Amino acid sequence: MRIPRRPKILLSSCRNKPTFANPRSSKGRPNVTSDSILPQSRAMWTPPAGQEEYYSTPCPSDLQWSVPQLLVPLLGQPSDSTYGRSKLPRSPDELAIRKEHKTTDGLVSLDGGKGKEFISYQVWEPKEGVKQKGASLVCIHGINDYGGKFSCHVKIFLDAGYRVIAPDLPSHGRSSGIHCYLPDLDRLAVYLVLQDVVKNDSASGQTLEQRHKLYISGQSLGGFVAVLTCLKYGAPNDTDLPVEADFRPVISGGLFLCPMLAISPETRPHYSIELVARGISAFAGSLPLAAANKGKNSEDPTVEEQFNKDPQTYHGKLRVGTGLAILKGLTEVDALMGNLRVPFSLHHGTGDRVTSYHGSEKLYKEASSTDKKLHLYDGYEHILLRVGQNEQDDQRRQNVLRDMLAWLEAH
Repeated sequence: MRIPRRPKILLSSCRNKPTFANPRSSKGRPNVTSDSILPQSRAMWTPPAGQEEYYSTPCPSDLQWSVPQLLVPLLGQPSDSTYGRSKLPRSPDELAIRKEHKTTDGLVSLDGGKGKEFISYQVWEPKEGVKQKGASLVCIHGINDYGGKFSCHVKIFLDAGYRVIAPDLPSHGRSSGIHCYLPDLDRLAVYLVLQDVVKNDSASGQTLEQRHKLYISGQSLGGFVAVLTCLKYGAPNDTDLPVEADFRPVISGGLFLCPMLAISPETRPHYSIELVARGISAFAGSLPLAAANKGKNSEDPTVEEQFNKDPQTYHGKLRVGTGLAILKGLTEVDALMGNLRVPFSLHHGTGDRVTSYHGSEKLYKEASSTDKKLHLYDGYEHILLRVGQNEQDDQRRQNVLRDMLAWLEAH
């Protein structure tokens, strides 16, 4: 059955002049059709056959007490600074992509090689015989998630010849730190992963010129990190990143999905909770406090159910220090939007109840880049890459992926 579609309108800029992809559209609000078709009756989510063991594995942070974690600043990190996450099995989607594509696992030290603080990442290569683009796409996950989650989405890019790099942000996935405790967003050091990958390329005989294009993508918190990375590396004369003199990645562009640039009023905690958080942050920064985006990520309740059964995701409340760091980071990036010069493409749903699409509109308007696009998807909620329950329902995810690939191919 053909899905009815309304005209798709796209804002783009070449020398800051907006143009519209459909000349028949007269309104200035970009939109595409909302083509999610969910089944009328929705049962509780259950793991597919053969995946029951993975989804019955407990998440380590669900079994850990918050009080001992409050003492970490005094006692130091435990012997396993991932708090059990590095010992978890890979997800079924990760195992599938690792079976079909050459995969490299990497660790980048954040503490000078002491081994207690590090970032974990995976690199997935296109299959042999696929024409290489000589470009890498970095996919940065959102809060409470992990890099391997992209494994079910990136086939379209691998098949097109792009190498994919999927880091676990600090305190997420197999990276070190109390699960999802981020007291300083400046420590979301994706540039260190880029540095490590480029050095590994050099050690294997490849030169920087052979992989000269580097695109940074991310969703939600990952979208914020992608914007921040593009901001800092897109302004080589105005950065305080501790990069080595002989290394500086050249960012070719950014793909920002539902970036955390403005928090939806439905998700931002009440001001009284913020005051409490500020009062206790000095001694209870890792304490879980606010519900934040729980229950607001998708119109499909099975998304939340699957998320809460995944042992690699964080299921608790937003931690005090993380919430305050997010508020501070939003203020800092808001003041820097005009400095964004690299080409970029923004993708946001107008039905997002977690991050407001008005933040994406503001970035599009204020960024000094002369090559920028804004895709607004009418009615789409926060998780733009939600895997559909059937082929029709999956069309909206495919729309976003196709838009992303089309932009990459044009650059």
